Amino acid sequence: MEILKHRVNTINEIDQNFGAEIDVRDYDGSLVLSHDCPNSQNLQLINFLKNFPKDKLLAVNVKSCGIEKDLFDILKNKQINYFVFDFSIPSLFDAIKNNLTCALRLSEFEKELLDGPKWVWLDSFKSIWYSKDYVRSIKNLGYSISVVSPELHGRSDRKEIEQIKSLIDDDLIDAICTDIPEMWK
Repeated sequence: MEILKHRVNTINEIDQNFGAEIDVRDYDGSLVLSHDCPNSQNLQLINFLKNFPKDKLLAVNVKSCGIEKDLFDILKNKQINYFVFDFSIPSLFDAIKNNLTCALRLSEFEKELLDGPKWVWLDSFKSIWYSKDYVRSIKNLGYSISVVSPELHGRSDRKEIEQIKSLIDDDLIDAICTDIPEMWK
């Protein structure tokens, strides 16, 4: 299982021991890393990728519509293990058409599976809503699964952490996105 360090938007935040989740937007003709409104100080995606370890997973949180082709053009020759996610549905279909490795978000508010994405970004905004059987059924359909750790939504319930660790123990998830990577080792 890959541990994805949440919101790694600078080179200094890269940790060679973990994968990363980054936020990508368009700014002034380039793709840059920025969770909020971009500016000229943001790191360009192309420069980030030069420093990111090739043996780690990269989750690309897409923050701008219409950047699918530019993303593909940058990622296609980088020999990097990645998936992109958080598209609007029309942009998701464009991303799939542009041969990007995509994830579909599932949450207590978004439960419909679609053909095309290879990954599921399994989110839980209020509490863990999914069961082990539900996760197993998604896995059996051939999806890779990345789970959002509860602390990213301000929760630290030990029961939720144990529930996710049980999924890890049963090899049902492929990645977890977290602010506390050491917790999931």
